[in-house]
Amino acid sequence: MKNLIHALLLILSIQLCSAQGVDFFHGSFEEAKLEAKVQGKLIFMDAYAVWCGPCKMMTNNVFPQDKVGDFFNKHFINMKVDMEKGEGVDLRRQYGVSAYPTLLLIDAEGAVVQQIKGARGADALIEWAKKANRPNPMLTKKMQEKYDNGDRDASLMRDLIKVKASLKENIDTLMQEYIANLSPEEIVARENTDFVFEQTNSIYSPGLKVMKEYARYFTDILGEGSMDRKISGIARTAANNAVKNKNKEELGAAIVFLKQYKPKNYKELSSELEVNFFGKTEDWKSYDKLVTKHLAKYKKGDDKAYRDVSWNYYMKISNVASLWKAEKWMQNNIKLNNTYENNLTQAYLLYKLEVYSEAEDAVNYAIILAGEEKKTKNAQILKDQILKKLNKTEIPQ
Repeated sequence: MKNLIHALLLILSIQLCSAQGVDFFHGSFEEAKLEAKVQGKLIFMDAYAVWCGPCKMMTNNVFPQDKVGDFFNKHFINMKVDMEKGEGVDLRRQYGVSAYPTLLLIDAEGAVVQQIKGARGADALIEWAKKANRPNPMLTKKMQEKYDNGDRDASLMRDLIKVKASLKENIDTLMQEYIANLSPEEIVARENTDFVFEQTNSIYSPGLKVMKEYARYFTDILGEGSMDRKISGIARTAANNAVKNKNKEELGAAIVFLKQYKPKNYKELSSELEVNFFGKTEDWKSYDKLVTKHLAKYKKGDDKAYRDVSWNYYMKISNVASLWKAEKWMQNNIKLNNTYENNLTQAYLLYKLEVYSEAEDAVNYAIILAGEEKKTKNAQILKDQILKKLNKTEIPQ
């Protein structure tokens, strides 16, 4: 059993590494700008051409690296745009792209913050991107001095708040003051709705009250669904922090926040955040209870959701009753969708339950379903382990 798990973890780690790296946004540039506003981030754009060798190098060797993905996924909305087709042709003209790759950091209004031409290695790329989050210290000092001397010009306050936000300083007091100085007419002006929206990123942000009171105006300006995505994103951030701190009270605050603002499907999201919290904090008893309810209520007929959870049971849970429950889910999955993945997951569960003859039948059927088109390395490793338990030797074909 230990040898099997070790082998599987090794394969999984290889698979996961190949799936990590920069998560590129799939949508139009206008949609990316809206998402940048929703998340309060800049856009990273890889402006490339399909024939470009250095572009391919970055795609194959730089963007897939974990450290690159960790940094860029946290700080940016990432886009790859072919400059020679689709909207890339217009974007090439708009941003004056004349060499490939050109790497750009763009704000939510479409203005270039910084750019470079040519490929970069992982460390150089990260260091370049970090510069976008480093305000000029002299300018920052001057802005702070003006503010301390009583200057409350709206433009000054916006710039100061942006700088402090980029430095991860608390901006709640400044935002509260900025909002208090706005008239109702000024609040719904485009520059202010955009600014408040971008700087509202925690469940305690002063901008939330304004966004709720003027929700219709924000929706008209920023688009249908933008408010729901913003609220959901804030809740996810709070819940992720709860996981990081292993703090149930923080999770509870995120759930209360969702109930207060009620974005679309907030009940399902609340359930998802609870399941995620107890799974990642390895409270498997609570996880078992919550994920069972979540699947029954929100994932009926979703064989991938059931399979993913069942695999988690195989890897993490030892309770026999829970493992049989997961095996039952896979039986239902196979009735719904008789695939290689579903049969293989059932075989793993049966193996862990030490029902080796049935596990052998399941893994053999998975291999038959895979045919010649699909790699069956995982299945073969499992089959070899099952045969050892049954004291069998596979007959060479």
